[in-house]
Amino acid sequence: ADIATAKTNAEKNLQNARELFDNTLQSLIDCTSSGRTKHSMADVCDITSKLVDPREDQYLDLPHVGAGNIESKTSALVDVKTAREENLISGKFLFDESMVLYSKIRPYLMKVVRPDFSGLCSADIYPLAPKPGVITRDYLYYLLLAPAFTEYAIKGSARAGMPKVNREHLFAYQVALPSVQEQTRISENLDEIATETTRLESIYRLKLTALDDLKKSLLHQAFSGKLS
Repeated sequence: ADIATAKTNAEKNLQNARELFDNTLQSLIDCTSSGRTKHSMADVCDITSKLVDPREDQYLDLPHVGAGNIESKTSALVDVKTAREENLISGKFLFDESMVLYSKIRPYLMKVVRPDFSGLCSADIYPLAPKPGVITRDYLYYLLLAPAFTEYAIKGSARAGMPKVNREHLFAYQVALPSVQEQTRISENLDEIATETTRLESIYRLKLTALDDLKKSLLHQAFSGKLS
């Protein structure tokens, strides 16, 4: 019973850490909207990349990022391989360090990445290039992670089968931007909060794992007659 109570508390703390970050993120984005002119996403970013054939020699050894390589909400990349290693045959987008990658599949998963390398991405990912002097890459990244945008994306992706965000709906989203300098300040603040949130989430996950291990150990001892 004590272990169950401890697990419930740890799960609540894990959820609260994420909710606190989401609420802080949205509040910082919202506080910039008062008295500012709204722009569509088409005014602040674009998809400049073209589809290329990953089987060509110049692309074979580039890393490939698909939706499955992006962890939900955390933006962590996992198990990234090259086009050669994956034996890719269908067209892929080129991307570089100036872009933000946004997975259009199942927008509620919130798969957004700021890559620190150049490579190829799946056609199910939008390689968004921020327009210089209008929006910073970091601010665009957090804008796409904000609960308000996620809610908007979900509403526009309802369809039979696989929910997807089409380009028209994405670029129609309205945003109110502060100055580039203010965008930088807000993004740096959010980077610090995100780091702390990740640290707390890691602690709570480790605690949950430890509690599960403790429960298994106690049950094993009980059933083997070793528990006094």
